[in-house]
Amino acid sequence: MVFIVYILSISYAIFICWCIAGWMRLPEEKDKPPTGDEPYVSVIIPARNEEENIYGCLDDFLHQDYPKERFEIIVVNDHSTDSTAELVKKFIAANPGLKGKIIKPDSNQENNLYKKQAITGGINSAAGTLIITTDADCRRGSKWLSTIARFYHQHHSNLISAPVFIESGKTWIEKIQSLEFLGLIAIGAASIGNKMPLMCNGANLAFPKFLFYEVDGYNSKKNIATGDDTQLLMKIINRGKNEIHFLKSLSATVTTQAKKSLNELLQQRQRWASKIPLHMNAFTIFIAGIAFFLHFGLLVQAAMIFITGNAWNFIIPLLIKMIPEFILLTMICRFARKSHLLNLFLPAQIIYPIYISFVGLTSLFGRHEWKGRTQ
Repeated sequence: MVFIVYILSISYAIFICWCIAGWMRLPEEKDKPPTGDEPYVSVIIPARNEEENIYGCLDDFLHQDYPKERFEIIVVNDHSTDSTAELVKKFIAANPGLKGKIIKPDSNQENNLYKKQAITGGINSAAGTLIITTDADCRRGSKWLSTIARFYHQHHSNLISAPVFIESGKTWIEKIQSLEFLGLIAIGAASIGNKMPLMCNGANLAFPKFLFYEVDGYNSKKNIATGDDTQLLMKIINRGKNEIHFLKSLSATVTTQAKKSLNELLQQRQRWASKIPLHMNAFTIFIAGIAFFLHFGLLVQAAMIFITGNAWNFIIPLLIKMIPEFILLTMICRFARKSHLLNLFLPAQIIYPIYISFVGLTSLFGRHEWKGRTQ
């Protein structure tokens, strides 16, 4: 067992070093004004029970520096049971200079695709040549649209993944989520920098409309509700469309809120983990397996300290994984202007073996709750 943990820690460290190299390959984009040649953009916002967030989300579009005649907003009311739809209608009516509309997805939910059907309905209704998907609980700066549109125009991308940050918040659970999520964004970005994309985030994703239809959207033999972002990424790659880019720019960033409770956090992470064997490629599944078994092995070695009295078989593999992790996190924290979160790095290392082992194991069993739905 000890030998296996050492092998896993070294393998994981090599992977993180690979990610460090990939992150460094990505140039940081500089802010530039729109040229006027950028495409007409359709922003798709699926929304389910987002009455607390939807107004702020929509208000951000009033302050974009992208010409208002060059984009539209399509909110897809994903069977909300609160006042989300009414708030969207009031906002659109109060801002006639903004091209916005609210639609309903396909009412047939027998295949339980939910969000995928909502996004597909929005795309079917879109007039833009460039589709940008985001979430109703996200916020963005004034240069968000212009930065993404200009990048697409310059690089003719098949898919653009852009940064998503979790707001640090005030509690330790919010701050540690923010740090953890920065690591996930760094890994996804670095894999794109290394020309071997592993994952992306649908809260900040852009792609040409024609390509969505060319890869047959979210249609699949496996009708799984989650994983719309990574499923689309993998389908595009499998069609040989290799112009996948990560837009390394703070201006292209969206922010979202952390989960307020441990139960909400675990539900979300279990849902994310459950999609790994369904939508990820073999390399991603392999890496996820290494990460899980490493942390499970570290948990076992920590428990063995009380039996054998030997702590080194826990400390040394932990250090092997920690050092490259700290370097990668330092790099993205500096980029995100969140270096203060590195104060949580050491406490997180103690929590992660328990947290990752629990999430990994429980994601394999049962179904997971999301906004009143079981998936």
